[in-house]
Amino acid sequence: MSTTNPDAKIDELKQKITELEQALEIKQAELDDCLGHGGHQVLTEAEQLIQQNQQNEWFNKFKICEANWAAIPEGRFGEQVMPAFKMLNTPITFEMFDIFCSMTHKQPPGDEGWGRDNRPVINVSHRDACDYARWLSRQTGWQCRLPTEEQWEYACRAGAVTDFWYGDIPDPRRMVMGTGKTMPTPGPRMASPWDLYDMHGNVWEWTSSQKHDEYILCGGSWYNKANWLTCTSRNIAFPTASNNNWGFRLIRVS
Repeated sequence: MSTTNPDAKIDELKQKITELEQALEIKQAELDDCLGHGGHQVLTEAEQLIQQNQQNEWFNKFKICEANWAAIPEGRFGEQVMPAFKMLNTPITFEMFDIFCSMTHKQPPGDEGWGRDNRPVINVSHRDACDYARWLSRQTGWQCRLPTEEQWEYACRAGAVTDFWYGDIPDPRRMVMGTGKTMPTPGPRMASPWDLYDMHGNVWEWTSSQKHDEYILCGGSWYNKANWLTCTSRNIAFPTASNNNWGFRLIRVS
């Protein structure tokens, strides 16, 4: 009766792993080459179908898929270089957050009678926002979190140096202000050059940046006038506090 040498088996497995890693490097080089020619990945029909099915499945399950993420490019912000990241092109909506509440048996936040669905979620604390980010990360494998205030402003500006991403004169076609309630998002308003909606107004958005024991919110809300909706507008609140004009959006690095 023959016996298998454990060391030989281990060496054989290591060799297979090395071969697979080399094959992966080759495929990655081929992918990089495709992306370097015109910036578009070449997919077969079968691969496109698989990708589309996965996106449909995730959207049906979480109301978020790859199409909801805007690619924020690397660039300069003040004296620092801001690495590239992805940001949700709208604030987290009630339909997104209500799925989280249902799956985690959490009490859903109130909507003030204005409606839920694709309105930005409100009455959520900083801790609620962080809990949602961790939950979505576990569910999808994405690395989701709240943006820093610098990341938020950098994304909001989309390369502009004016009060708003589109200039210095307030334009109601591009923001939600003084409406008396939240508005559905994205709605009819225009997106920024980086495909972001409602960065000015609708809801203040929680960030991960702190000032002493409080966290910073950016962007202004439906309640505020235009001077509170600029790229540099800030608010602060304790992490357990919530309000009917506070919400959040996420970024991800994978």
